[in-house]
Amino acid sequence: MNQEKEIGTKEEVDDSGTVSGSRRKLLASIGLAGTALVAGSLWSAANVQGKRVTEAVYGAEEEGCCWPKVTIAELRTLSTAPAERYEVTDPGQEGVFRFDPADGSSADDTGLVIVSATGARFKRIFQGAFNVKWFGAKGDNASDDTHSIQAAVDAAQNRGSVVYFPSSDFYLISSPILIDSSKRGIRLIGDDYNRRVHSSVIRPHASVTVSAPLEAIFKFTDTAVGNQFEFSNLDISGDNKTKYGIYSKKIAHSLFRRISIKGTTLAALAIGYGWCNDVETCEISYNRGDGIQLVDGEVNVFNVVNTKIFTNDGIGIYLSRKALGVRINGCNIEGNKICGVFARNSIMPFDLSDNYFENNGSVGYSFANPARLVKAQIIINGTVAAATVGNTQPVSSIRIVNNFASLRDSDCLVACYSAKLGLEIGNNSISRSSAPFKAYTLLRTGTSRTGMGAWVNNLKIYGNGVAYDETYASLANLQIEDLAASKTHFHKAEIQGVTRVNYSPGLGQFVPVTTGSGTFALSSATYRTYEAFELSGAANTSDWGFTIDLALYPELASKYVYFAFYARASEALAGAAAYSSQLGPSTTAYFEITDWQLVSYVDLLPSSGTVSFGIRKLSVHATSLVYVAHPVLSEVGVPYDWY
Repeated sequence: MNQEKEIGTKEEVDDSGTVSGSRRKLLASIGLAGTALVAGSLWSAANVQGKRVTEAVYGAEEEGCCWPKVTIAELRTLSTAPAERYEVTDPGQEGVFRFDPADGSSADDTGLVIVSATGARFKRIFQGAFNVKWFGAKGDNASDDTHSIQAAVDAAQNRGSVVYFPSSDFYLISSPILIDSSKRGIRLIGDDYNRRVHSSVIRPHASVTVSAPLEAIFKFTDTAVGNQFEFSNLDISGDNKTKYGIYSKKIAHSLFRRISIKGTTLAALAIGYGWCNDVETCEISYNRGDGIQLVDGEVNVFNVVNTKIFTNDGIGIYLSRKALGVRINGCNIEGNKICGVFARNSIMPFDLSDNYFENNGSVGYSFANPARLVKAQIIINGTVAAATVGNTQPVSSIRIVNNFASLRDSDCLVACYSAKLGLEIGNNSISRSSAPFKAYTLLRTGTSRTGMGAWVNNLKIYGNGVAYDETYASLANLQIEDLAASKTHFHKAEIQGVTRVNYSPGLGQFVPVTTGSGTFALSSATYRTYEAFELSGAANTSDWGFTIDLALYPELASKYVYFAFYARASEALAGAAAYSSQLGPSTTAYFEITDWQLVSYVDLLPSSGTVSFGIRKLSVHATSLVYVAHPVLSEVGVPYDWY
């Protein structure tokens, strides 16, 4: 049956106000111009019957039905709306739009809503993601796509939907894409990242300059805690004229997956207060600042897994804020000039395992108080003050295990000045496969004389070694700085392979090792099962102890040792100090209570000669007594309570 016969055998509008199938075919065949000619009668019939335009004009929906083909510009010029649906043909913006007679207020956003000259609203029919090209983004490496991408993000946030960046040349923006933290979480996804040809790349427009950089490519408003956002399969390029790639001071339950961020000047990914955020299978590289940075508040449960963080001029992962639960696992952290990972604030627990570290710390981090340059793969400082070594915000429950590290330019695997509840360094492999030979250290640390005070407690080192050829590298367990200090805490260290020997004689064999007055005699007091001696007389009398001759104990030559004992004062404002002939007396404060307390001191023995160790009474009253018990001199790495 030909078209003419069909038209002749059907009424234009039946008794119910519904147009027949023949009429639909006619509208499709005559296109936009022809449709406009019959607008009056169709529009009137539909409205008189009180039916939806869908029913009045087209009847029941049919698969494969053809709608009038128009451009967006043509749709906006319509003075009437004779058809209920139109097929938009603009490249990249293709789709079917439905006329909505009940809507008289929605704004024209190009992508989802188009408003005609007379105010008719046409709405895109779709399922799934919001394509940024629907909203006018070109991705042609020339056009400014800021407005279009922003429109797509705004529309998606109204529904909690997905924003899709099809692979193109480059999407260029001239101002940050703002994400409203108080609105619904959305997903921003592309086709792929780091492809040689086309991927979903967002970068600054040519109008952006180095002297007036973008604050960020994507920036959250931080009006609330942004919740349940995702960035995936995107390429973000700052072109060295963007401060941050993604910036949010308040974000939670969000995922950064399979994204690449390059060319930022302060940090590629900067997030703040929130919980349960994950960075997974990303590549963060060639940034002039840091790779990942915590920027505000307390960040709880932050995971970085299977991610490449390399060739950044700053710190690979900068944990500058408090956090409860940080896990860095299975990552490649390489070539970051200051260091690979820096924990500057309180974190508990802190897990770094199964990572690959290489050539981080070539420039190193300069501490000002006290002055020192640290070249390490991992720095754990534990202070809120910039460039200050200290323990005012200690990191706790630290686990650094099963990592492979090619140290090269750095001097140590870990520089830790704050580990309150424990530091575990185990089963790490160190590599250097070429000349010249270099000596490395697993742990560089200090004592409480360092600036605001270092604190490394409950240290465990085990199973570490040089991988491959030991011709080019050696590995020492410890480098301890600033030995003349009040509290060392290394009496609780446990290092695999350290011989468990107490080199201290019993208290009955202690003799004066410095000149002075006072007495040192057996007491009726006891500590646990140990006999106690008492120091009496004026304060700062002679030091009572013993002398080590390294000719008799060559295994201690050039080793770190601790001298420790328990002490109790008969009254407050009395106390005891440990003494070393190399370092002098420790600066232990007077005891404020009269319970038994542990006093310890760390010293580095010379390669030969003798060193004396002793105990000195501290008191403001000559009549007070100080009781001491259970002296131990041992190499650092033997837990004190083992004896």
